[in-house]
Amino acid sequence: MRRPTKYCKNIECEEPITDYKSSKKLYCSESCRNRNGYLRRLEENKEFIENDKGQKQNYTVLNRYAEAGIYSEDLSKLIKFGFQPKQLLVSRFFNIDGRECHCYTIKDIVFEIDSITKKIIIHKSKHK
Repeated sequence: MRRPTKYCKNIECEEPITDYKSSKKLYCSESCRNRNGYLRRLEENKEFIENDKGQKQNYTVLNRYAEAGIYSEDLSKLIKFGFQPKQLLVSRFFNIDGRECHCYTIKDIVFEIDSITKKIIIHKSKHK
């Protein structure tokens, strides 16, 4: 009795599988199985991956400013350099110079967004 031809479940491959020992075989090779799992996880975690990339980009922009000694800058200018305000996590209250303010933290940088002047003010970083 001849076995039916199966096709690899990896969407990038879809090669025919003719020589298989078990009818449960879904992929033509281990690399196809691993690649399909990787692509599936990318799709499932897409929102978290984009948020993580945004956080890294925000940290890079703020860190460059802190390294240069610039601790206050217009939000619009930072956006032009790749800062993504939508990717910020929840703000927390910090006591800075005797006043309570909503601040965000990314790694070692503590900053606030002044709603009146639309400026980002870096309060703490490893360079300050």
